[in-house]
Amino acid sequence: MRPWRAPRAGFAASQQSCRAYSWRHTTCYAPRGGQEAPRQQRQRRQRGEGGERSTDVGSGGGFRAGGPPERQQQRQEQQEQDIPVVRPGQAASATFFSSDRWDALGASAEVVAALQTLGITRPSHIQAAAYRALAQSGARHVVLADHAGSGKTLAYLLPLLQVLREEERVLGAAATQPHCPRLVVVVPTAELCAQVVRVCRALSRAGLRFRSAAATGGRPLRTQKEMLEGGVDVLVGTPGRLAELLGEGCLQLTFCRAVVVDEVDVLLGEDFAFAEQVAPLRAAAPSTTRFVFATATIPEQVYLDLEEAFPGLAAALGPGLHRTAPGITEQLVDCSGGDEVSAESGFQRKAAALFAVLQEQRASRSIVFCNKIESCRKVENFLNRTFSHEDHAEVLPHHAAIADTHRDANLRRFLALPDSSGGRRGGSASTNTPERLVLVCTDRASRGMDSAFVEHVVLFDMPRDPSEYLRRVGRTTRGAGSSGVVSVLALGRQVRLAREIIDRNQGDLVLHRIPAVLPVAVERTDAERLRSNMAVSAAAGAMPAAAAPPPAADSFETEQHGTSS
Repeated sequence: MRPWRAPRAGFAASQQSCRAYSWRHTTCYAPRGGQEAPRQQRQRRQRGEGGERSTDVGSGGGFRAGGPPERQQQRQEQQEQDIPVVRPGQAASATFFSSDRWDALGASAEVVAALQTLGITRPSHIQAAAYRALAQSGARHVVLADHAGSGKTLAYLLPLLQVLREEERVLGAAATQPHCPRLVVVVPTAELCAQVVRVCRALSRAGLRFRSAAATGGRPLRTQKEMLEGGVDVLVGTPGRLAELLGEGCLQLTFCRAVVVDEVDVLLGEDFAFAEQVAPLRAAAPSTTRFVFATATIPEQVYLDLEEAFPGLAAALGPGLHRTAPGITEQLVDCSGGDEVSAESGFQRKAAALFAVLQEQRASRSIVFCNKIESCRKVENFLNRTFSHEDHAEVLPHHAAIADTHRDANLRRFLALPDSSGGRRGGSASTNTPERLVLVCTDRASRGMDSAFVEHVVLFDMPRDPSEYLRRVGRTTRGAGSSGVVSVLALGRQVRLAREIIDRNQGDLVLHRIPAVLPVAVERTDAERLRSNMAVSAAAGAMPAAAAPPPAADSFETEQHGTSS
């Protein structure tokens, strides 16, 4: 596929000549015969019908008695918001789940028990590959890459947490030290930071006990310093705040066993400065610290940059990499035509098409992606003027130009479990609670946000590159057996480009070339190496520290407030 460049704005269109073309992506994964669709399952639980979902994948998604409906719903709501991307009870298929068992991959009994508590009985493909790479492999630095919604957060957390637990067993005591987290996860946004921390806390509540904390800008620095002084095992943070904590000396990486860079393709993009913000972590860490890079897309140049900075870099790639997820229906809405040629006329015709597709789908959760904050504001104002009270819809903005507290509140509300009146297309709400929530946002919401209940994604503006297209459409069809609709609004020359993208997806072709990578070699497990390394340090009564290597040469730029966030 030729390089994807953003077409110029301002192509003419006509509301009367808007034409919709729909292609159904080849469905490689579907619920078993007789099993209810995910939305029907949610509605049954919300009405209190049936019991708690069985954790046995082989049961075909059956239900068993599980206490009062109110308690079941609270338990289910908490679990689905914390670990929303892997639901074996919905369906079991080779398109999402690996044929391997957790214990066969080397997962400890403690990890397996915690996963069973959460209802996760089988790993996804990327989770199985990650266990081989991080718990069974001799590879020091690893890239984990698979499509959005494939379960990458658990993929890197589980094997690395198991290594930390093994370290505690070798030492015979807790290894947590003040100011010294043993695992650091670097994420591009505060929203993704909060999501990863929720997954950490869900694992800890399930029995895999460890301390986790968040470190992001916009939150009191003093509170985060006190938290580090008390000692944490896993610290999740944004590059700027982590660099600030390092600079003030209240964050030390002396005992850090691994640094995970999540959404590395975003951090290597135009909006971040790796040399200024992420490289200090490498400089402060011992030379033995492992670096893990997680991503939904891995453009060839990104991989080459990482390989240059981290020689011997290995990769564990999932089967859905650079492909859209099964279950997506992509709809191209051609808004070209008309006599008037201007940016404003193009916006008006796309806005009319946007309202039409939102009314057609009537999804309980919809996301509308724009390229710039200015476009977000115009779309938000248009929808607020156009929706009537009878539509039972509410518009929630999400971009960098609104206050942090307002933005966070909007996102929390959008990600919450829909109530019993929501999620039914064409249904009516009997209360004042909106039946439908529409999140109007920039690409900030596509950076790893796990939107478990999103059924409709609208690309109001064409993405600037194929990576961004994959991240945006990946906000729906999260996890196993899910489905969703993606509506692409296009003008002029964008139409041909969008049709080419959809045709490639229909043919199950990749949108990016997958780079030639060094495969993971299965050698001694980290636990085996850890036992030998820790034996010496335990005898000496201290954990070893090593000289720090020079900083990486990669260059990222900081986020620009007024452009695409």
